[in-house]
Amino acid sequence: MATILIVDTRPTDRQFLITLLGSFDHRLLEANDGAQALEMARRELPDLVITDIVMPNMDGFTLVRRLRAEPLLAGVPVIFQTAHYLEAEINRLAIASGVKHIIGKPAEPQAVLRAVQDCLKHPTSVSRLPKTGELQREHLQLLADKLYQKNLELEKANERLRSLSLTDDLTGLSNRRGFMIHANGLLKFARRAGHPLCLIYIDMDCLKEVNDAYGHAEGDIALNHFAHILTQTFRDSDVIARLGGDEFVALTIDAMENDIAGIRARLQSNVNAHNLQSMRGYALSFSMGVIQVDLNSTLTMEALLAQADAAMYRHKQSRKRAA
Repeated sequence: MATILIVDTRPTDRQFLITLLGSFDHRLLEANDGAQALEMARRELPDLVITDIVMPNMDGFTLVRRLRAEPLLAGVPVIFQTAHYLEAEINRLAIASGVKHIIGKPAEPQAVLRAVQDCLKHPTSVSRLPKTGELQREHLQLLADKLYQKNLELEKANERLRSLSLTDDLTGLSNRRGFMIHANGLLKFARRAGHPLCLIYIDMDCLKEVNDAYGHAEGDIALNHFAHILTQTFRDSDVIARLGGDEFVALTIDAMENDIAGIRARLQSNVNAHNLQSMRGYALSFSMGVIQVDLNSTLTMEALLAQADAAMYRHKQSRKRAA
């Protein structure tokens, strides 16, 4: 097991790596910029750092130079992950900083795993690190500024194209688009590596009643409370999302059918605990459908969601009949 520090300003990009690497029992740490990462690295002494390049406060290149200046951190291998820096200048700067691997965004899971495996098997030798002084500091800064400006321009264009965020504005969970990006990558990895997957479709039953009785603002509060319960119930390596309205979904890796009863019980226990403490005048409840993903099938994630949705609907109807 290795300690891996993941540095990125975007929580969804950090979550992708946590989900991917979490199934290998690594100890995973998170930082949202270079300055925070440097402090964490000094405290935790990671075996590997995976970092974005353009970040506020301290960018990826500055972070690497600061790590190389620390006796206990000089040999820590670093992987760069970036959306727009796959060009000659960035490779030159990376080599000058002792960085062997640059992976893109969105990353191919196998590319991430290959880079991580190589870095952990072949740690950076401090004696072999190129001397950054070989390139003039002014020249490095000039190139960094040029690339930084280019990245800002591309980011603005990219944001205009990405009219939909990957995050649900209300709950902070992934939205449908964010879920599909992470889930498709995880499904592809699971099929290659043979890791079992369970897809769980969850409906918060009481939303219409809450909206009708207390108003939509209170309905939003109920959705936020339920989203918080889900984050308490599932692991960091699981992908959780709000698909829309009162519908939520979770994709769990390395979970078999016999684990689902425990997940269902834990979710029900957390809902019960919330209801006991709540003074909102209503109780939260849920219906839940689960499917074990057949890794040998060629079904798309959309088709798997439809199956899980149907399983959830059957559970909802059985609860109504029992009532």
